[in-house]
Order: sequence, then structure tokens, then C-alpha cells
Amino acid sequence: MATGLRHRHQNKQLVPSGGRPHIESDDLLIDILSRLPVKTLIQFRCVCKSWRALISDSHLVTMHLRRFNRRRRLLFSVAPFQSIDISALNDAVCSVSSTSLDLPIPVGALKFVGSCNGLICLLENSSSVIFWNPSTRVTRTLLMPNHSHVGIVMFYGFGYDSTIDDYKVVFGCRGERNGALATTVVMFQLKKGSWRTIDGLDYVNLNGQGCLSNGALHWVEMKWDAGVTIRPVLSARIMCFDLAEETFQELIPLSYLSREYISARIGIAENSLFVYIYNSSEITMWVMRESWTKVMQIPTEIPQLPIGYCYSFSTPICILENGEVLMNSNGNYLVLYSPNGGACVNVLETPVDLAPEPAMYVESLVSPF
Repeated sequence: MATGLRHRHQNKQLVPSGGRPHIESDDLLIDILSRLPVKTLIQFRCVCKSWRALISDSHLVTMHLRRFNRRRRLLFSVAPFQSIDISALNDAVCSVSSTSLDLPIPVGALKFVGSCNGLICLLENSSSVIFWNPSTRVTRTLLMPNHSHVGIVMFYGFGYDSTIDDYKVVFGCRGERNGALATTVVMFQLKKGSWRTIDGLDYVNLNGQGCLSNGALHWVEMKWDAGVTIRPVLSARIMCFDLAEETFQELIPLSYLSREYISARIGIAENSLFVYIYNSSEITMWVMRESWTKVMQIPTEIPQLPIGYCYSFSTPICILENGEVLMNSNGNYLVLYSPNGGACVNVLETPVDLAPEPAMYVESLVSPF
């Protein structure tokens, strides 16, 4: 599709004559435009109809995304929306400033479902789904289907299926069917524009937001000893939902978990999965490279932390290129922890509550339509 659109624009005069250079092919212009920020390209769309068509061309959108896909931003709150530049934290020596974003439609209570290629998926009041590109300010809203017959929504995610060039939002439900526990997935495809239900899946006990990596959504599934008050962990594994195959797979069992660990979650570190695990004294982090590698242990009590910090209530968000860990501490602080020497730096204090599952996104021209 991208090739066809590209050829359609070949040999068109996109720059007016009269003292200005005449461009026979738009290849050079596409290459130049793909290096510019979205804000500039949005302004350039007003130059003329041919420029507007070119900047909306899927070939340019894809090229622009490839150039900007490492310039990540973190959307860390929803009331109001606030974001910071992740790349700036690699060299940060002091606090960074945040940018306010406005969702151009009135909304109620929101939670992040996921983020992919500059699109952010939000769930509003468990009744509406919003697809939003914060760079272009384009939104698309749809009502959730009536899924009361399949169970309660317990896990969710959003990602891109490269086999059909489409985006999928996934809501996982658990319930009983014919006297047995069952898992059902309710899915929406952006291009297809319709909901459908996937039955007959293996039962999985997943919760919260799935972590997108390599075309699949990932969760940590844990089993506890139900026979005691303080339930130790019996086993844990990483489960993934392949967006193309639309099936669950066990990626790997987490055999290094001991019975004392109380919580485990998964995230992304420079396009690699990482798992962080809590116990009473530390947060242990493992990164999937060629195999699972333990990269650091963060103590839950750090003497040099200012009053008000408590690592027992800290959540790792991402691992930066320089090896430092960005963490949500106490719901109102963003802090950087350095494994070299154990230093901790406060990079942002905000009066608004940080989202428990913040969204990482990139600047892009991708449209929710």
C-alpha cells in the first residue's frame, strides 16, 4: 500500500515555480519532511492540497516513525496529562520540566490501556475506548461492547499486528463457563472498525496492562498458596498474547522466584523485556537479553533518600540507556536510581497523582483512523 501511494505522488510539482526549485520527484521532499517534528509538519499541511496529501501519505508516515521511534516520551499522569522527554534523563543532573497535554474531548475517569507507534489507547469509565495521538491531537472514540456474558475485564493491552498492518486493542475477561474457569478476549481492530470475541482460549490468570514487545502483549502470571493468610508465591511465568496468532503462549517460567517474593511485574528496557520482583528488603530486576540476566538489586530502604520517599512503594518504569532506572516513588515523585553506587536523584515532583501504569510513546503522524 505504501509503495502504491508513493508512486501516485511521483513526478508531481509539489513546490510552486516562479523562482523556487522545481522538484520532479517527491522522494527528496519526503526524505526532508520525514526528519521534521510533527508540530512543523502539521503547519506544513496548510501550505497546499498536494502537501497535505503528501504529509498524510503512509510512506512518509512510516519513514517519519522510523526516524523518531527512539525519541521517547513518558505520559505519567491523566489528571491533567503530563509528559517528560525520556531521552533528556540520560544526561540529567537536576530536575526536568514536564509538558502539559490536553485531550481535545471531554472525558471522565481514565486508565492507560497501552501505547504503540505514537498512538495511546485509553479506557474511560470502563465504557468507552479512546485512541489518541498526542502529537497530532487526533482522537477516535468508540463504545465498549456489552461483554457481561463473557466475564469481568481483568487484563488489557494495545499493539500493532504487522501481518495485517492494523492495530488491535485487547480486553481479557475471566469467568465461569459450563462449571469451569474460562478466559475470553474481546478485540477491536482499527482498520476493520469492529469488535469481535475470541473464545476457546486456555485459562490464564492475568491482571492489568500487557507490555508490548515484538508483536505480543506480555504479563506475569503468578500462583499463590491460597491456604495461608500471607500467601507465598508457588510459581510464576511470563505469558504472552501473540497479536497475529491471537493465542496465549508461555514465554518462560520464572524459576528464580522463591516463596518469599510477594510481587512481580514486567516492563520494557530499550526494546528488551525486564521483570522486577519485590520482597521485603529489595527490588530485583532481570532483563531478557540472550537469556534472563539479573542486572541490579535496589534496596527498599535507602538512607540518603529525602523524607517522604519510600522505595517500598516505588515502581520501576523503565531502564535508561545509561543503565539508570526511572521509578515512580510514592505516587508523586519521579526518581532516578543509579546501580553504580546506589545514588538516587529526584527528577520531578508533581502535585498530581502519577498513573500506576504510565504510557511510553513516540512522536508520530500515525492516525487512529
